Amino acid sequence: MKAICLLSSLLVFAACGPSPRQLTPTATITQTLAYTPPNTPTVPSDEPTLVFFTSEPGRFQAWLPVSGSIEEYTITKTLFGQPVDCSVIASGLNSAYAIVQYCDLIPESIASLSSRAFLDQARSELVRDFNLKSDTEQGTLIENAYPTLLFSGQAAMRGFSYDGVFKARIILAEDRIYLVVMTVHTDNWCNCLHQVGQVVESFRVAPDLSIPFEPMP
Repeated sequence: MKAICLLSSLLVFAACGPSPRQLTPTATITQTLAYTPPNTPTVPSDEPTLVFFTSEPGRFQAWLPVSGSIEEYTITKTLFGQPVDCSVIASGLNSAYAIVQYCDLIPESIASLSSRAFLDQARSELVRDFNLKSDTEQGTLIENAYPTLLFSGQAAMRGFSYDGVFKARIILAEDRIYLVVMTVHTDNWCNCLHQVGQVVESFRVAPDLSIPFEPMP
């Protein structure tokens, strides 16, 4: 079965309620909860908890909603005409999902593209894969270094009609492309609609990230 179908199955499964099925992690992911980072979101008791998520293999940090657990797995996708392996970190909620996906691209496949052309093509491919309809978008730099495209709109969470809303960010960091997206059903059963901006806009690339080894007591 094609990789796109696998990812679409995950999104439909997550949108319908339960968390994604348990999959074997392919890399070590560390959740850092020992301290409170700056700009900590306020989370009332009736909302999903946001955790400050740190990935050393992925070299990124972000606030992610947690309902049960965060899953990590690898898929193969075709991007810019080349098959590439992509790592996916997914959190399923009641009527919502949040996903971080990053792929290491073949440099030759994007060498002739400008940053904007790269982001536009990546957006087109990702919008198709995730059943999204982009209504607004803004291109800029994040951390004064990485070209990024922030966009939002409607989502066909069950694949039939546009029954949800989404916000997403695509980031080009050298030969790696990141996607962070959160989608919520319009009925907002998870009471997490306003967390969409907090999750997507919190994402930071951390190329020099190093998590110290702490031996077990």
